[in-house]
Amino acid sequence: MTETNAGEALTRLEGLITGDLYKRIDPMDRAAVIGWGLFFNVAHQIRAVLTLHQAGACGAASPNRRSALEYAITLRWCVDQGDRIGDIYNRKLGNDQIQLAKALKADGTKDRYKDAYEVMAQTVKTVKETIAPDSNERLVKIENLVKGYGLTKEWSFYTVESRFTHPTPTGVQMFFKTEGEAFHVSQMPIHEELVSCQLYCLWIFHIAMLAFNEVLTDQPWTTELEKIAKQYGFATTLPQWQGPGDLHAR
Repeated sequence: MTETNAGEALTRLEGLITGDLYKRIDPMDRAAVIGWGLFFNVAHQIRAVLTLHQAGACGAASPNRRSALEYAITLRWCVDQGDRIGDIYNRKLGNDQIQLAKALKADGTKDRYKDAYEVMAQTVKTVKETIAPDSNERLVKIENLVKGYGLTKEWSFYTVESRFTHPTPTGVQMFFKTEGEAFHVSQMPIHEELVSCQLYCLWIFHIAMLAFNEVLTDQPWTTELEKIAKQYGFATTLPQWQGPGDLHAR
């Protein structure tokens, strides 16, 4: 990847997201609706990364860069999984509600949030009674998706960003270094970025748009995505599933 006019290319991609974009998704297509939420999470995280970049706080954007990549990979899975992803995500919602309910009960705030607690309990009950378990629920975990699609490069970036997202020796050492017998400390991060924020955002945004374009009627972004892919050496097609099992059949 090169840094040539990455900002200009990002502006071109942003220009594809028109105000009437909602007209290009089928509200009865569960994958398209879930994909909408996944895609705009990517866009939102990219906006955060670029805002921090402009403020000279690129180091603080690691959680946003990692989250944007995770949402983009999940969006690619959503396109492949199709309508079936709705039940998988509802099962995940039920499990999340169980964990939240346990947390409220453990810290004694169950009664304070009585109405919310009852909604959570009803959600869990409904999911349990109406939605059968699915073998592909394992793919909710990003590690399983990355392995299934053979995303070696993406996993490398995700792993590096994780070392700065969580408290680690690597994250701590962003603010000091040794050179021979000298020890230097800094109030700003001391490290070389793997890739510039703008170029990283362009790469992830292109991946996400390539996937989301698949569920939009008439795939309106195809031509512009191909032009940017050619200019920056990005993929023009989505990664294909290499893991066990069929993403569509049960």
